[in-house]
Amino acid sequence: MNFNKRNSYKKRIQQWGWNQGKKLRANIHDLNYFFWEATLKCNLNCLHCGSDCSKDNNCTELPAEKVLQVFSNIAENYSAQDVMVAVTGGEPLMRRDLFDVLNKVNQLGFSWGMVTNGMLVNENVVKKCAETGMKTVSVSLDGVRESHNWLRNEATSYDRAIGALRLFSKANKFDTVEAITCVNPVNLKQLDELYREIKNLGINSWRILTIFPKGRAVSSKALSLKADEFKELFSFIKEKRQQDSKLHINYSEEGYLGCDWEKEVRDDFYYCGAGINIAGLLWDGAYSACPSLSRNWIQGSINDSLFSDVWETKYANMRNRDWMKKEHCKGCHVWSNCQGSSLHLWDWDENKPQICHYRLLSINIE
Repeated sequence: MNFNKRNSYKKRIQQWGWNQGKKLRANIHDLNYFFWEATLKCNLNCLHCGSDCSKDNNCTELPAEKVLQVFSNIAENYSAQDVMVAVTGGEPLMRRDLFDVLNKVNQLGFSWGMVTNGMLVNENVVKKCAETGMKTVSVSLDGVRESHNWLRNEATSYDRAIGALRLFSKANKFDTVEAITCVNPVNLKQLDELYREIKNLGINSWRILTIFPKGRAVSSKALSLKADEFKELFSFIKEKRQQDSKLHINYSEEGYLGCDWEKEVRDDFYYCGAGINIAGLLWDGAYSACPSLSRNWIQGSINDSLFSDVWETKYANMRNRDWMKKEHCKGCHVWSNCQGSSLHLWDWDENKPQICHYRLLSINIE
């Protein structure tokens, strides 16, 4: 048996064990990751924004006391030390009381991290992040200067993102300083150059995503990769992961990829933990999982329920996904690996995933 066949057989056995673990996790549903969508306000107007955010957004932010009620409820019913809080937006730093809230969240025992575009990051912001207990930070870096500024729709955004990454890295106070890149057909050919720039920053992590049809990206289909481009991207990630042990490069949770790519472009087999170990509080007080999900997935609201009650009695459609066995998913031989793909890709109008990565990657490219 040659190496490729042995490796494939080994991964199939590992995948079976992983699937058994997924069933157990769904039954236990231990909460260990919590998104807080702090605001929908943003200082950029990105071409691909899934939340369709803007600096002129009139959405009223959830008051601090309401937010803290949720975190207090979680701390009372679960182990805060075991729950990582991911702060998102919009641009989180647009929220004026952000650090006041997060300081109290940290005092309750939670660790927290943040995703930022870097536009407002300066030495004072970095200091506040450290003082209020931030452990991880992710800064959006979507290509080299020209392609980043194009996608972010702002001529200064590249320099601000690079500057933010340098400041966070220089502080040497955070467990992870990470660049996040949304790969699209424009920056795909620039990944080697971007890799060199990221290495020069001295950061320890690079997370790679691909754009999916939500928000503004729905009307910008040219931002999505085609089958051959996905394969080009995954070949790049696989090669760099094998060559570079110092920079942690990981493709995000974004659908089952098939045996050839699973555990080659990310650390573990595909897994969507939305509603299983992941929950979230949206800007208006709605309970969901990650902010990337459509509002069809909302499970309740701070206005009518305690989060702990909702977590224990709802989320059933996320924990048992057999109802998603429709159309080509129904008879698919990799259903146990995929289970209808990531929930943020589910098309409620068509009752099917918007993208099936497994089928897409199975296309023969001449």
